[in-house]
Amino acid sequence: MADGRSTLRRLNFSSVIPSNILQTIAIDVVFPYMAYQLFMARLAAPLALLLVALLPLGHVLWQYNQQRRLDLIGLVALYILFWITLGALVPDASPLLLTVLHYVLPIGILGIVTLLTRWLRRPLLFYVDRYCHAHTPDHMADYIDYWQESASYRQMILRMNTGWGLGQLLFSFFVLLLFFLIPVAFSASIILVTTCLFYIVLTMWSVQQESKQAAEWDKMNSEQDPPAIGS
Repeated sequence: MADGRSTLRRLNFSSVIPSNILQTIAIDVVFPYMAYQLFMARLAAPLALLLVALLPLGHVLWQYNQQRRLDLIGLVALYILFWITLGALVPDASPLLLTVLHYVLPIGILGIVTLLTRWLRRPLLFYVDRYCHAHTPDHMADYIDYWQESASYRQMILRMNTGWGLGQLLFSFFVLLLFFLIPVAFSASIILVTTCLFYIVLTMWSVQQESKQAAEWDKMNSEQDPPAIGS
């Protein structure tokens, strides 16, 4: 890094959701959901889901072709659609099997994968963090430099990676337990709401971790700033 201070200044730890992330959520999540509601009235569920998957798939391919950048939100949407489609392809699936296919397996597998990436060169949450904040090749390179040079940033990412990985793994078992504790008639709604709340809490915890890192980053910049002329 030629100029450590200038690189650090270009990093963005803001907890505000960038506009491009909101646009991506609309393309990969909101529009497919709306399209699914329209298709379901005319098509079988598996075919409707396959058609809906074309939206995030097309956006993932377009973004990679244009920016050489993976659309992580689109990949997550495709991952979820895969499990939903798998459940739709099983004839006369029981509520327990649907719960396993829609929640237990996808959440548990994602948790295990997240934990395993801790032993890679950079863990999964590093790429997620960079995806949320870096939007140009220069900014993406800055994050790699910061990962290599800042021990506190590495500790934060590893802590978040462990939290998301272990949290999702344990939550998948909790969902299975919850299924057996509540009436089947209410299980689908309660598990859906509980899952949404779980990810909201995880996200809020991650934002808190980012805020602490931002405070340390600001302190580091203030210490590196040269004294004002004439002071």
